[in-house]
Amino acid sequence: MNDSFNSDYSDLEWVDRVHQLLIEIARASLSDKPKLPENIPGRAIPLAKEAKNIQERTESHPSPNSYWQCQEREWVEQVRQTLLELSRVSLSDIPRLPASLGQKALMLAQTAQEIKNTAAQKSL
Repeated sequence: MNDSFNSDYSDLEWVDRVHQLLIEIARASLSDKPKLPENIPGRAIPLAKEAKNIQERTESHPSPNSYWQCQEREWVEQVRQTLLELSRVSLSDIPRLPASLGQKALMLAQTAQEIKNTAAQKSL
């Protein structure tokens, strides 16, 4: 995968925080009584802002391995959009989890785990 994810520790921290939040969202939305986890805007908005920073940084310093960079940038954008959607939903008058959000969060969390695993392997 792209070295930008494992060269900057803060990027890995971001991936880890995103992974944790997405797993929490998936669990909440797939439970018997789906509901939004607490303080979504306070957690999701800073993560979405950091996603934008990562996108800008990877665009200004492209990796020679453009295939992985492209995939990771697509994932970062999907995460950013999902976090913004969650924030909008949670701030609405009647917050409801969209039906497909649990599956989407789970898929994005799986990719986050793969990124974390790749970074751990490269650091050995």
